[in-house]
Amino acid sequence: MRNKNVTLLLILTLLFVQIPALSAENKTVLTTTAEKTQYINQDWWDNFNDPYLTEYVIKTAESNYEIKINALKVLEAKENVKEGFAKQLPTIEFNATAARDKYTGSIPYAGMFFPSYYSNNIRLPLTVNYEVDIWGKNRDYTKKLKKEYEALKYDEKSAFISLTVLTATTYFNILSLDKQIKIEEELLNIRKEILDLTRINFEYGLASSTDVTIADKSYTEALSNMEILKFTQSKMLNQLAVLTGDSSEQSSNLIRGSIDKISVLTNLPESIPSEIIEQRPDVLKAEAELQASAFDVKYARKNMLPSINLTGFFGFNAFSMSKMFDWQSAILQLGGGLTQPIFQGGRLMAVLKAKKYKYEQMFNNYQKTILTSIQEINDSLLELKTDTSKNKNDIKRVQCETKYYNDMNYKYEKGAISYLDTLKYKENLLTLQKEETQSETEVLVASLGLYKSVGGINLQDIKE
Repeated sequence: MRNKNVTLLLILTLLFVQIPALSAENKTVLTTTAEKTQYINQDWWDNFNDPYLTEYVIKTAESNYEIKINALKVLEAKENVKEGFAKQLPTIEFNATAARDKYTGSIPYAGMFFPSYYSNNIRLPLTVNYEVDIWGKNRDYTKKLKKEYEALKYDEKSAFISLTVLTATTYFNILSLDKQIKIEEELLNIRKEILDLTRINFEYGLASSTDVTIADKSYTEALSNMEILKFTQSKMLNQLAVLTGDSSEQSSNLIRGSIDKISVLTNLPESIPSEIIEQRPDVLKAEAELQASAFDVKYARKNMLPSINLTGFFGFNAFSMSKMFDWQSAILQLGGGLTQPIFQGGRLMAVLKAKKYKYEQMFNNYQKTILTSIQEINDSLLELKTDTSKNKNDIKRVQCETKYYNDMNYKYEKGAISYLDTLKYKENLLTLQKEETQSETEVLVASLGLYKSVGGINLQDIKE
């Protein structure tokens, strides 16, 4: 008797006590996130020849909270697929009940009065339910969930590419601002010196008040430009810190390289084959959503068909624990049923029509995504070509201005022109150098835009 009670207690403990598995789940999330770094395409980032850039991109992939959220959404969808598959399998439930009833002796029965007594009723049954999926309804539902899971994976990859590109864009802009601030500091000093010399010339009657006003205006503009550049730099540093999962409080201490050491990519394709869009994650996501919607329509249609359910019941029913596991206390029941919806106020038909309309939406969204993808690739390619051409012209302008400044400086050394004139030529050179730095940054950002538009493929691997 005691051994039976101990056995029963152990069974109930195993059935109803849940063992925490938080550590295992966290490990799964971290492992999955680490595996998704393959989306980064590190060979592409190494082309820029900046170890800090690669480091920040990898850190974004591992520490960005938006990426972690997307990874958890994918894991959630994966569990939803498992839940949907479980509907295709039989369910087994253990429903233990115990009751003790007291019957009073004051109730007459056939002219007699029974004395009061207690009655025990203990049931330990296993119940089995199974829906025979003869129409494939539950299989279609599981297929739909699989396609939704697939769509979320493509959405996660798209977010991965977008966030890493945003990190690189922010990093390039920071490097550009670093150089522009240095140039602006030199430009500020030159304009201050020009202002001081112009004021001296004005005192000696060698310059007009208009000349002083113009020099003062240029100096004031330089001060304003410096404030704007430093403000923008601080914002970019804060953004980079958040993108890489750090606090913006330490953003000013972020290490970085130099824009002059960044390798501007060459041998990029002049044209992009249209087949490339088939590898874009947003196109693949739209296709998966379309397929999921198609399975949804099938599921809604098959919901109108009859369903067949099988049930089974096995267990023990006894009036005392001592007789509980005797074969005389065993109970067994098998049964089946058919359910056919006849009238539900048009609900099933309305659901089916709504799913069809949803499918048409997904079809049009798929077509729109394809057209948008082609446009984005063409726009990105055109932007890269235009920015590259502009940057080449700016480089040539800087080279010409540098040669011109050297010639003027030589004349100054020979006493042919004044020092003030030399400063103005230097001012023009620094202004052009700022413009060239900005146009170089635009080329780098445009190459990132093209990389994003082709779905994160190494541009140098694309064959025209």
